[in-house]
Amino acid sequence: MNGLAEKLQALDGYQGLRTMGTVDWSIVAGLMLALVFILIYCQRYVKSTADFLAANRCAGRYLLTITGGIASIGAISIVANFEQYYVAGFSPIWWTFLSGPLGLIISITGWVFYRFRETRCLTMAQFFEVRYSRNFRVFSGILGWLSGVLNYGIFPAVSVKFFIYFCRLPQTFHIPGINFEFSTFVCLLILAIGMGVSFAIFGGQIAIMLTDFIQGIFCNVAFLIMMIFLVMQFDWQTIFDTLIKHAADNPGQSLFNPYETTKIKDFNIWFFLMGFAMTIMHTGSWQGSSGYAAAAKSAHEAKMSRFLGTWRSLVQTALLIFIPICAVVFFNNPETKEAARALQDILSEMTPQDASQARVPLFLNYALPAGFIGLFAAVMFAAMLSTDDTYMHSWGSIFVQDVILPFRKKPFTEKQHIWLLRASIIFVGVFAFFFSWLFRQTEYILLFFQITGAIFTGGAGAVIIGGLYSRTGTTLGAWVAMILGSGLAVLGIVLQQVWPSLAPCLAELFGTQTQLGSWLLAEKARFPLNGQILAFIVSVLGFFSYFIVSWIDRKVRGVKEFNLDRMLHRGEYDTTGEHAEAWSAGRIWRILGLTNEFTLFDRILFFASIIWTLVWTGVFVAGTIGHFCFDWSPMAWLRLWQFKVMFSFFLGIGTTIWFLVAGFRDIAGLFKTLASDERNHADNGQVIDGQNAGESAVKKINN
Repeated sequence: MNGLAEKLQALDGYQGLRTMGTVDWSIVAGLMLALVFILIYCQRYVKSTADFLAANRCAGRYLLTITGGIASIGAISIVANFEQYYVAGFSPIWWTFLSGPLGLIISITGWVFYRFRETRCLTMAQFFEVRYSRNFRVFSGILGWLSGVLNYGIFPAVSVKFFIYFCRLPQTFHIPGINFEFSTFVCLLILAIGMGVSFAIFGGQIAIMLTDFIQGIFCNVAFLIMMIFLVMQFDWQTIFDTLIKHAADNPGQSLFNPYETTKIKDFNIWFFLMGFAMTIMHTGSWQGSSGYAAAAKSAHEAKMSRFLGTWRSLVQTALLIFIPICAVVFFNNPETKEAARALQDILSEMTPQDASQARVPLFLNYALPAGFIGLFAAVMFAAMLSTDDTYMHSWGSIFVQDVILPFRKKPFTEKQHIWLLRASIIFVGVFAFFFSWLFRQTEYILLFFQITGAIFTGGAGAVIIGGLYSRTGTTLGAWVAMILGSGLAVLGIVLQQVWPSLAPCLAELFGTQTQLGSWLLAEKARFPLNGQILAFIVSVLGFFSYFIVSWIDRKVRGVKEFNLDRMLHRGEYDTTGEHAEAWSAGRIWRILGLTNEFTLFDRILFFASIIWTLVWTGVFVAGTIGHFCFDWSPMAWLRLWQFKVMFSFFLGIGTTIWFLVAGFRDIAGLFKTLASDERNHADNGQVIDGQNAGESAVKKINN
């Protein structure tokens, strides 16, 4: 060993677990003040409903990539990744090598995102009205909103628990002069949700994008600094020795060889294979960041932002895997066993799920010195706020746009519409407070995401793909898929909640001495099918039902084919000339997705992304052959992971600078466009005669 315990104890100000000091709080407060200033500044640009919902569709690719990235990697997602990587080690990264070509194909083709942007709809359910019917829009809007608020419901709870664990805050506190004991958890819930609501309602999508941009840049720079520090403290040889010993002590639970993970219950090979399939089936269906889906200034910019996401996330991915691996070393290295035992004593007093979420944050508190604790707390604050305001904005907007607006015969005034959106966002915040306070979480965060998301995506995946790419999908097929998918997902959630009480009753019914009865008693702690398995089953059934029912519907009722060109504004229906150059490229290039919209730099980025993906796919093939044919040694696997993490980190330094410069350029362009553009006040999300109201208004003016 290389003196790991001595390195940690030699840190300036080392006292074991720490509380936040003046320097730490100053970093968090400084970031908060900067974001509040930006929020106040952005309000002057919100002049229409489209501004509030989608930044008037003026966002460039770099702004979309940075802001969309930080919005999707909230505090809860970081904690969820900590959980996953602590349990599964490097294996999740290995399976992304296999999924790389899949992601590349999705980016090249603009799968779902390109065509959805072509519809010029503000929300997915608005597209459902254009493609299917108004009643279906309302129903799917309700389902999407319900799925979203349930999914989001645990976000504040997980974030607040992180800060309590990481910042070593007391469970309760007193205010002088008041004879009452306040719950730290409840008070922080109110504070966190209140901030998210404030950022979402005052500046809409414009403020969300600008504040998320600052948070994204801050997080990337902070990730670089923290990665350098941790690499200096946890040398790779110590990591290698600890992981090899862990694998020897725990057969079938290797944290570095992905083919020796058969005894890892939840995050094993089947988890990732099902995830690949659902990536295709669910692309674009989750509406947690619906404002970003509609905010691109063109379909091509939306497509390019998908390519850029690969390069933006390099440092982030390296750090989020390296931190849990360092935690594994800390809890399993003989040199740190005394400190690890002290943390284990704290964890033993928590529920299993709370302990799972608190393990890595407690380790970080122990391992990081003053200043770095504040830096990571600021990162988590930024990640929490960026996701909270984005999700609240999305679910609040969806309720108004897709549940209330379709029943409205007379359009709202701009002021009425925006204030109604704000009220809906506030309601989402109130719901999240009570749900976070009262809900009992029974499984890993990522698995909870899957099953609650399946309430909508279980049927919506088929409805979206069938609606965008098929002329033959029918409204009846969409209804059946959505009802079946949501019903099965809700049933799965109910079973997960009541299973500890239900399983013993079923065991008594079938006989506790029978094989089934004894199995039920053995599995009574948690429902046997986790959220990933349930979501996969629901999604497959949703696709089968959509296409089978649509086929029967066409045969029985003679339903005509749908006019896709009109919905996608192609050919004679292209009123803006957006496709004039897009489809004039050569046939081979068009098959690859390279239209005339691609500049020289776009093409360089295109081929660089292909090479990057194919290289890691080649590594996957070589590793698979090496394991099964040449019996790769543990050190071969560990050296591979060392190269992957460190190469991504060093390459990420350059991409961080690149995105910083290009992102500020996009912001300048955004403000310039918002300051000069005339607003189309009819562009509010309503559908008239099968077309968006904004398009209908433009046609009337032209005629």
